[in-house]
Amino acid sequence: MLDLSHEQDGKCVTWETVDATARLPEHMTDFFEKKGPLPARVGCRRAVPRIYFRGKAILQLDDRYLGVYTVDASRQGIRFISPVQLLPKLRVSLRIPNVKEFQVAIKRCRRFDECCFDCGAVFVAELGPIGSAN
Repeated sequence: MLDLSHEQDGKCVTWETVDATARLPEHMTDFFEKKGPLPARVGCRRAVPRIYFRGKAILQLDDRYLGVYTVDASRQGIRFISPVQLLPKLRVSLRIPNVKEFQVAIKRCRRFDECCFDCGAVFVAELGPIGSAN
């Protein structure tokens, strides 16, 4: 039997056990179907191309774990949908199942709906492969 003071190891947190999960907006019915590079927009000055990177991930915010949906990614950053507002410059851990865990710095966060915030972040550090003993 576990002690009353036993705390859950962050590496064991799954999408089903997080504190809150993001809700996708109703208009995003084809969310998981998009794949490949994002089409370039006229006048876009991005230095690095982005690709659709649709899936579930776990974000650690202090001692809370949140279920987020990844939207797209580049070599420099990632966009995701969060259940809570995240302020610019905030650093959080983002665990992408079967990939890696990263520390990211929030660059922007815009509310779409209740429990649905569109966030952009840049990679700060690679924390290692999932399952590693860091």
